[in-house]
Amino acid sequence: MNTSKKEADNIFMKRLREEIIPVLIKALSGGEGAVFENSCIASCWKTLACKSVECPLYGLDSGTVRCWQSEDTYCGGEHQGPFEEKYAMCSACRVFKDSCPSIVEETGELFNNIMFLFNKQKVKTLEDRSHIEHLSRELVAALEQIDVKNREIQKMMITDKLTGLFNRHHLITVLENEIARCNRYGHPLALMMIDIDGFKSINDAYGQSAGDIMLGYVGVLIKENTRKFDRSFRYGGEEFIVVLPETDMTLAYIVAERIRKGFEARNFAASIKGKGYLGNISRTLSIGITATFPYKTNNISMEDLLNQSDKALYLAKSKGGNISVKYE
Repeated sequence: MNTSKKEADNIFMKRLREEIIPVLIKALSGGEGAVFENSCIASCWKTLACKSVECPLYGLDSGTVRCWQSEDTYCGGEHQGPFEEKYAMCSACRVFKDSCPSIVEETGELFNNIMFLFNKQKVKTLEDRSHIEHLSRELVAALEQIDVKNREIQKMMITDKLTGLFNRHHLITVLENEIARCNRYGHPLALMMIDIDGFKSINDAYGQSAGDIMLGYVGVLIKENTRKFDRSFRYGGEEFIVVLPETDMTLAYIVAERIRKGFEARNFAASIKGKGYLGNISRTLSIGITATFPYKTNNISMEDLLNQSDKALYLAKSKGGNISVKYE
C-alpha cells in the first residue's frame, strides 16, 4: 500500500471514530439532539440552478438546511410534499449526492433522516414505520460497507502486495500466538526461512521486474505446498518465512524440499528493455529449518526460532545453496 493510500485510509477510519460513532452512542443513550453535523450540505437552488422563487429555500445559503427534509418546497417548478413522500426521489437527486461526497456523510445523513422521522411524530403510522424500516436497512447496508472497507484495509495492512503472503509486521503477531499455543499444549511447531540464491544478480542483470516475477512465484509455490492453517510471510527482500503448526522437523523438511525442488525446476523468461528476449534463466532456493519438538524445548521464544532457522539458512548458503538444512 503506498503512502497516500495509507493516509487516505487513516483519515477515513479517523472520521468514522470521531463523527459517526459518537452520534450513534448518543442516540442509543437517549440523548436529545443526536445529529450528524455535515459541513457538505449543498444549497439546492444553487446546485440545480433553480428559478422557483416561490420556494421557501430559494436564496438560502448552504448550511444546516436539508431540502429533502423540508416541506412545501419546489423542485423544477413542481411543488413537493413532505419528506415521507419525496425521499425516494430526493435520495437520487444531485443535491443529496453532493451533500454526501463520501460514505461517512452518506451514513450520517441516513442516520439524520431516521431521527428526523422519529422526532417529527411521536406516534408512528404504519406507513411511517415502513419508511423508517427502509431507512434502517439503508443504514445497516452503509454500516456493512464500512465494515467491509475496514476488513479490506486491515488485510492490506498485513499483506505483501507482490507475493500475496503476509508481511513481516504480521509475523510477530502470528508467531507469538503459535508459540504460546505450542508451550501451553506441548504441540510441535516448525519454522523455515527461505532465501533465493543469487537474487541480487537477477536484478542487476535483468532489472527489478525480472526479480519481482521470481518473488511472486515463490509466493505461489509456498501456497501450493502448505496447508490452510500454515502461515507464510515475506520476511524482507528475497527472504521468506513459513510457520508450520502441528509439524515436526521431519514433516517440515519434506515440505521444504517440495518448495525447493519446485523452484529449481522453474525457468523464467529473461529480457532487457531495448534488447528483447534473452532466453531462460533459473535460480535456486536455500532453506533453513527448525522445530520445537525434537529438542523437547519448553518456553521457546520467537527469537529462538528465528535465530535457529537463520543459522540453518546460513549453513545452507555456505554449502553452496540449493539445499534444505535442519538446525541441529
